[in-house]
Amino acid sequence: MEPPPQRLRLLVISHAYAAIENRKKIQALGNRADVVCVTSEISQEEILGQSAAAFDSDDDAQDRSYKLIRLPRIGRSITRFYFRGLGAVMRNNGAFDAVLVENEPWSVVLWQSWWQSRRSQPQAIFGEFTWENVTRPGLRGVILSLVYRMAALVQDFVIGGNRAAVDLFRRYGAANEATVVSPQLGVDTASHRPVSGDEKKALRQENGLPVDGVWIGYCGRFVEEKGLRELIGACAALREQGLPIHLALLGAGVLHAELQAQQQTAAWLHLLPPRPHTGIPSFLQMLDVFVLGSKPVRSGGECWEEQFGHVLIEAMACGAVTLGANSGAIPEVIGDERFVFQWGDAAGLETILRPIVEDPVLRESFAASQRRRVCEFYTHGAVAEQWLAFISARRAAV
Repeated sequence: MEPPPQRLRLLVISHAYAAIENRKKIQALGNRADVVCVTSEISQEEILGQSAAAFDSDDDAQDRSYKLIRLPRIGRSITRFYFRGLGAVMRNNGAFDAVLVENEPWSVVLWQSWWQSRRSQPQAIFGEFTWENVTRPGLRGVILSLVYRMAALVQDFVIGGNRAAVDLFRRYGAANEATVVSPQLGVDTASHRPVSGDEKKALRQENGLPVDGVWIGYCGRFVEEKGLRELIGACAALREQGLPIHLALLGAGVLHAELQAQQQTAAWLHLLPPRPHTGIPSFLQMLDVFVLGSKPVRSGGECWEEQFGHVLIEAMACGAVTLGANSGAIPEVIGDERFVFQWGDAAGLETILRPIVEDPVLRESFAASQRRRVCEFYTHGAVAEQWLAFISARRAAV
């Protein structure tokens, strides 16, 4: 009788797992492999107007399937920080089969981790998870191209959160078999689940909102690139046609004052303040339709497109028919062109929305199909299996 296969020993390094909700993905990895996760110490700062304690705590400590190590994060920028004490972690936690850093190829922590890994874990394969999906213009683009070439040269594998992120690495020398497209995080389908019509009405009532009508929503940053003006325009057009819709926007940002002014003359427009991640499912569950109308940014030194849109899979899991613009990774996440519209096109969004608003049977059918997609590809368990299968294959090949 053959002995059971040895479990992969994996070191994951990422500030993302300071958030307790995000650690559900690490829990799924730990159920399938021996995992040590390095993340930041609990922050004392505010996040989206909320205390950091609303996002991070050690309440999950007793149930962890993995070892969590918190280190001081030196530097505030997402890409320009390093972890103090990472070298000791590398030296004192045994031999790993793989070391994975979740950050961009130009991040300080990536190269810190690579150097410490080569010194203390030479037997381990080394790789990164990356979101970046755009080519930067000008001198910055030239410099980053050199960084990408170096990263592709020294790394054994790359996980890209979208196809464009993987294509960037392949363009600069990464082998096809050394790259894979897979999300950083999945979704908890127990907390993110559809609710009955009566439960939807109760949730609306809890938020001080009208209980009837068809509810369309968005949550996130109130900024121009999220397509909120187009979303409001499409909803206003539907209201003019006599359709009983309400639009709920949850979040904060530079457009808040403008949205408040619009709310004064549009009783169907409702603004809700930010809330901790644990409160997002109840918002999504009260909706019939969720819309993410993100637009590319190419101005003022900024260069950005939606890199995944995690709220898309959260909304689909909660049973809201989920629509998105054809910007960045949104179409590949949604996976069905029927639910995708041209970014910046309020009339195009209105055209897609109208039959969904008018036909409750159609809404139910669409919502069920999108929920099935989430359960197949986007649960924490599904993402963990994708990652471990890929990393194990790379470990065997290198």
